[in-house]
Amino acid sequence: ARSALQSPASATAGIVTVRAPSAGKVLRVPQKSEAVVAAGTPLVELGDDRHVEVVAEFLSQDAVRMAPGNEALIENWGGPALAAKVTRIEPVARTKVSALGVEEQRTNVILELAPAPALARLGHDYRVDARVIVSRTPDTVRAPLGALFRQGERWAVFRVVDGRAALTLVEVGDADAHFRAIRSGLGAGQQVIVFPGGGVVDGVRIVPRGTNDSR
Repeated sequence: ARSALQSPASATAGIVTVRAPSAGKVLRVPQKSEAVVAAGTPLVELGDDRHVEVVAEFLSQDAVRMAPGNEALIENWGGPALAAKVTRIEPVARTKVSALGVEEQRTNVILELAPAPALARLGHDYRVDARVIVSRTPDTVRAPLGALFRQGERWAVFRVVDGRAALTLVEVGDADAHFRAIRSGLGAGQQVIVFPGGGVVDGVRIVPRGTNDSR
């Protein structure tokens, strides 16, 4: 307020003490050399590296399945997976274009990391991958996504029964990037055909890849 009332002509040279609003470490110095700066110009960015959070982008249709308190995993940061939890889901999405040129609606999900010694190696703007656990189904049969296909209005797989393909309708549950939970139609340990081609039909004889069976 005093500086706003002062005339520029009355300013004298000298050292001006600029106090930070909070304690922390210097993360970035936008203005690295002497210059005339206007009021409100950032001088340094400060951060408390003892309280690191992750801002992860998710598709809006995935974010709506999440809720504060959901468990999460932080991966591919350079060390073992770290435990985290969802603290906030931003209510606004943004349109972004994927690598394939598809417009997507994405929103930020804020994750709080659980205390761990490895946190000392994570810094500001580091790259990580985040996975949020939206449901748990213990002791559940699951099938590879490549084995599932649509049969009318339902899902189906080809089971391997006595060397032949058996068309089997299944009820499916939640899925991740590789597997989908099977609620009914398959039992634990049963074999299925992954990526069945057009020549695979119900009852056709099959030979496992890599065998020398000439039938």
